[in-house]
Amino acid sequence: MLYIALALGTLFTVYWTAQLIFVKRHFEWSDKLTSPLDNHNYPGVSIIHPIKDLDFEFDKNLTSWLEQNYTGKVQHIFSFQDSNDPAIDVVKNVMANYPNIDMDITINPVMDGLNGKSSNMVYGVKLAKYDLLLFGDSDVRVQKDYILKMTELIKDEKAGIVACGQVNIGGRDFWTRFFTFLQNCETDFNWAFLARLGVDIGATCAAFAIRKDVLEKVGGFESFGSSLLEDMHLGNTLYRLGYRVVVGPFVECHVNKLAREKSFNYAKRVTVGIKAHISFEMPAFILMLFWYWAFFIYAVIVRDTSLILLSTAFMLIRTVLGLLQRPLTKNRIIPVDLVMPLFFDLFATFYLFYSFKHPYITWRGIRYKLKKGGCIEQMFVE
Repeated sequence: MLYIALALGTLFTVYWTAQLIFVKRHFEWSDKLTSPLDNHNYPGVSIIHPIKDLDFEFDKNLTSWLEQNYTGKVQHIFSFQDSNDPAIDVVKNVMANYPNIDMDITINPVMDGLNGKSSNMVYGVKLAKYDLLLFGDSDVRVQKDYILKMTELIKDEKAGIVACGQVNIGGRDFWTRFFTFLQNCETDFNWAFLARLGVDIGATCAAFAIRKDVLEKVGGFESFGSSLLEDMHLGNTLYRLGYRVVVGPFVECHVNKLAREKSFNYAKRVTVGIKAHISFEMPAFILMLFWYWAFFIYAVIVRDTSLILLSTAFMLIRTVLGLLQRPLTKNRIIPVDLVMPLFFDLFATFYLFYSFKHPYITWRGIRYKLKKGGCIEQMFVE
């Protein structure tokens, strides 16, 4: 057993270290500003912003999308579900400050059978003037050359989608710090890293680009919006059709204070997707998250001192490498972060099982009852 633990520990230490190196190098590329070519005819781009409720520093997020160095034509479509949404007034104020930019607001009720975000995107696509489509959640902030980089990547005919890892920054209380660690681990250190290696794990769609003809080929967002994991299913479908899922530049999500329930609901939203792939993905994720805990518990039960010391050493390595994720994602390390890596792995393992018995998730003011693969069985507007 000691040799098995040593072999697994070595493997995962290499994996965790490789993740850190990837994120560091990808952030360097994301932050390195590129400039448009002189006299180059860049294609027109329609940017769709699915919005519900007022996110932290929403005006700054929105402004980052408008102050771009892109020289082609750009259209912005802000898609809402409710005419009383407080974010509408913010959008109108920003629109007044940029009168020369093509911007429109559309307000529509959620389509039957679709989740709220997918419904917003479907309505936005109907108004899109251009073949290149970009999408950005309202909590996303981008660099000045974001549109330029995304259009360069999506013009490759083999690229089905260019998706961006969302880096969460900020917060000081336990549950806000835990949410940022949770989403950064899932999106940047796992999804982006594995997707860059060509592993079929779907896409992440906080900010992404897709060509209109490709979207039409897969049936539009209507084909995936019956699940809360529409991005995962969209990415899986593109892989099956022979397209690549390209990892775009990291985008930022600045937070202040988040409720504990947001972490719970996000964890459930991720883990319900694994219910569609129980035979392989669930054992793989349990192994990734719980292996050193399993060795530690076993060693304590059988009183194997050597195995206790070895598993404790791997816990220490996991903690140190987990803490290094903070500065790599532009977060300062604070005392509450010390417990995050080990607690995260226990928490995520628990939710892999919890989601089987508790299929309800509340997301953006809508309560969903989910089936396998995150598919919506019922939905209730709260």
